[in-house]
Amino acid sequence: MSVLQKKEDIFSDCKKKFWNTYKTGLMYWPFVQLSNFILIPVHLRTAYTGLCGFVWASFICFSQQSGDGTAKSAFMWLQGEKVNADEESSDK
Repeated sequence: MSVLQKKEDIFSDCKKKFWNTYKTGLMYWPFVQLSNFILIPVHLRTAYTGLCGFVWASFICFSQQSGDGTAKSAFMWLQGEKVNADEESSDK
């Protein structure tokens, strides 16, 4: 996306957000699969996994636009608080 947006440093978003997004995925997907196999009936598992994939893709899109790759930034956004990853990363 950085190439299409004609950014100078095309790897800057990856450098800033990769590990946060990776760690968030490590917390999200095992929970999804555990709940899928324990709680969801067999005939609904595909739909449940598809819904969870949609939620994950929405999180990735949010993270690309304004988040920092953490679930905390997504929850802050859902609560109506302003999230700006550029300011947060420059404060560190």
